[in-house]
Amino acid sequence: MSHYRRTVNIILCLLLSIWAGRVSSQDRPAEVGDLIQALGGKSPEERLEAVSALGRLGPRAADAIPSLIGALNDQDIGVRWSATIALARIGPAAVIPLTHALADTQENIRLGAATAFCQIGPDAKEAVPSLLSAMKDQSGQVREKAAEALGRIGTADQQIIDSLVQSLSDPDPYFNGQASDALSKIGKGAVPVLIQALKDANDNVRWCAAIALSKMGQNAADAIPALIQSLKDKNENVRWSSVIALGTMSKGGEEAVPALLLSLHDEDNDVRWGAYKALERINPEALRKRPDLPSVIARIEKMIPDLMKELHVPGVSIAIIGDRKLAWSKGYGFADVKEHKPVTTGTLFEACSMTKPVFAYTVMQLVEQKKLDLDRPLIEYLDEPSLFSQPLRALITARTVLSHTSGLPNWRKGEEERDGPIPVLFTPGSTFSYSGEGIYYLQRVVESITGEPLEVYARRTLFKPLGLDHMSYVWTEELDPNIASGHKEDGTFLQKTRYTHASAAYSLYTTADDYAKVLIEIMKTDRTAAISLSQKYIDTMLTRQIGLNTREPIERPGRAMGLSVFWGLGWSINSTKAGDIIHHSGANRSGFRCFSQFNPAEGSGIVIMTNSLSGGDLWSRLIREIGDL
Repeated sequence: MSHYRRTVNIILCLLLSIWAGRVSSQDRPAEVGDLIQALGGKSPEERLEAVSALGRLGPRAADAIPSLIGALNDQDIGVRWSATIALARIGPAAVIPLTHALADTQENIRLGAATAFCQIGPDAKEAVPSLLSAMKDQSGQVREKAAEALGRIGTADQQIIDSLVQSLSDPDPYFNGQASDALSKIGKGAVPVLIQALKDANDNVRWCAAIALSKMGQNAADAIPALIQSLKDKNENVRWSSVIALGTMSKGGEEAVPALLLSLHDEDNDVRWGAYKALERINPEALRKRPDLPSVIARIEKMIPDLMKELHVPGVSIAIIGDRKLAWSKGYGFADVKEHKPVTTGTLFEACSMTKPVFAYTVMQLVEQKKLDLDRPLIEYLDEPSLFSQPLRALITARTVLSHTSGLPNWRKGEEERDGPIPVLFTPGSTFSYSGEGIYYLQRVVESITGEPLEVYARRTLFKPLGLDHMSYVWTEELDPNIASGHKEDGTFLQKTRYTHASAAYSLYTTADDYAKVLIEIMKTDRTAAISLSQKYIDTMLTRQIGLNTREPIERPGRAMGLSVFWGLGWSINSTKAGDIIHHSGANRSGFRCFSQFNPAEGSGIVIMTNSLSGGDLWSRLIREIGDL
């Protein structure tokens, strides 16, 4: 028994000795020697096994340093990488040999040495002079790793900082990135030089300096004034990185709030997003403040003439809603460039696809009156022959049509006029696919239910009760003098339409003011009028029916920044921090582009009508500037 105990004790002591790292390389010279010899093996697998084993020995493999440095030039990438790790694990004993390796004629050896220093970190201080030299290496990869190593060493030496900042002007973006990251790791000591770099004439230097500061957090607090100035930089990348840097400041960030509020209206969407996120962290109350309507109108008045000139848009009409009332409206430019007839608030434009939401209101009236069921198959009201008895047509409902999940194409081959066949492309209700054909089918169902043409029914039940004297699904001789003409992208005359057949998908003529009245009707709190839908059906219409992963939210600044896109019944919905913003745009090839949006919770909205194919750029840039009202 005593012999057994002695044996166990010996084994335990040996294991503890190994665990504590007290077995030196001299204790096992044969193993290291065998592994060094195996590094010369013909098989990559054999060499990889040997170098990996040396890596596991750590400092005990110091005798293998020269062989491992040689392995940095192995033809196999796995061997080279494992040799780098093994040298790093040896630690301080490998520093001096690795500094010599940084000057080797073989690029792989220089690269491996620089990479090893990245792993060694602060214990590689003796290598700083050699790493500074390696920052000028002809190999971009060597320069990158040298910069990374200097950052991991973390010494706030002025020579290191200056060298890294100078590297920001290098044309290699990867080298820029490593130098910037290294400066951020050095921390406070690099801030004064980075503040100066924000004023450099080189865009790339300013950009990378801002990136470095954005990674420092509170350590970059001394740079707040300089970063605020950089929010005005001509380069959007500098502004973007500066706004992110300011957003990381938990203290002192209040100083930046006025500048960040201005950045909510930056021309670059990423900068606006960054400003929003920065304010959300620094001063969320500043984000919740509603825009001042007179200042919004002033911005519109300033922007519209410039945008019209730049984009060759002959005519624009705008209506603004505030507190559920028409707050302001104005016409700009010409309704027809040939006749030089000015746009007024009485000028009618083509509402294009903004026709669809107006039609949706009529549909919801029929739903509330129990004349139409949102979820009853439309073939039970009208079996459309153009659908040629396809089984899936039985799944098409008013809900799938208004949410654009009907399975029908936007327009059939040859479009709708000749009443050709319409394919059902997918199972109705399964996915979103915008469809004018679906709306046109539902229009015929409505006409079948009511026994009246859409124009006649809508005029009697919606347009006249709301006082919409300048709204019509069809052209009339009475309205013609006030109907605008469409224009091309260059602002020249395209055509003046005469839609004699109503289409719930695109044919509506309207003024901006009359369209705004529809939005006001939807938002008003008093639902007692005979024309008014009950709040229940308003809510149903504006409830999210389906999420759209394929569409981006409309670009808006600040609290109106879009988060996700959904479709309700007739309307597109953007979720925002300020609540859902309901909107719809329109584009007719006859030369019209338009947009409308409203915020039901706040009773605000805007309608923008243009008579040019380039009007889409105008309304999108305007909304990008003013956002939510």
